Amino acid sequence: MSAAVQAGAPPRRTVRPRRGAVLGARRLEAALYVLPAAVLFGVFIAEPIAANLFSSMVEPHGRVGFANYAVALADPVFATAIRNSLLWVAVSLACEIAIGFALALLIELYLPRGRAVFRTLLFLPMVITPSVIALVFNTFYASDYGLLYGAFRAVGLADMFPSLLGAPATASLAIIAVNVWQWSGFFVLMYCVGLAAIDRELLDAAAIDGARGWRRVRHILWPLCGGTTISLVVLGTIQALQQFPLIYLMTEGGPADSSQTLATYIFQTGFVEGQMHYASAIAVVLFLLALALVAIEYRLAGGGFSLSGKGAGRG
Repeated sequence: MSAAVQAGAPPRRTVRPRRGAVLGARRLEAALYVLPAAVLFGVFIAEPIAANLFSSMVEPHGRVGFANYAVALADPVFATAIRNSLLWVAVSLACEIAIGFALALLIELYLPRGRAVFRTLLFLPMVITPSVIALVFNTFYASDYGLLYGAFRAVGLADMFPSLLGAPATASLAIIAVNVWQWSGFFVLMYCVGLAAIDRELLDAAAIDGARGWRRVRHILWPLCGGTTISLVVLGTIQALQQFPLIYLMTEGGPADSSQTLATYIFQTGFVEGQMHYASAIAVVLFLLALALVAIEYRLAGGGFSLSGKGAGRG
């Protein structure tokens, strides 16, 4: 035993790091983990958005202002592009959700055999390039030799066959139909996953309580797929607003700009007409429109999606 201990000296205390220092070290470590992702976000997302916003405010004489937005408000083609973009979102989502959920019910509940085959067949349109799809459906819609024209002629209605891609009233709807054909399979697959995740004991209990057929779909299956529906609505909105290849390859925004959307009008004004600053302003409007629609959809989804109008679970 040492002399200090013999003299009754207090024992030496163990020095521990202060709590603030520990938290600071942990925050620094977390920041180092996040730093690579933050740098990539800044370089590839934040900086292009900021540059596009600045470009949209550059006026023809080099001044900075809102002249490009004022021109857009007075541009009738811009108004048509906004109207068509909203039409794309509304019609595409309504059709894709209805077709997707109905086919998913058919596959998961009534076709126990061959599910993998049907899922594969429904997935095929999504992997076909837009150029091939546009070529096929341009031929399908052709007003003098197309398959659809042949069907009209077979029943003696050749003179009544409409020029679907050549008429301003039907051009956008004809292309939307092609988009629905291509992407409905994705909605089917997502709903198949959502339906497969539902506990079968819950369905058996609902059947015992009398929930069968349409009542089971309305009060059990559809509400429990609410989370899937919300995700598909958001993804479908973004996809519809960004759709460019099909429109450009099938009509180039015509006839008479009747099928222009914001995505195609950005290309038209920026790369064809050389008005890059005006195209940047349209791109900002497209970004804000997508942001607003997604925010509204999430707001409406606060009570869920339900056929009964009383809200639904998020699934």
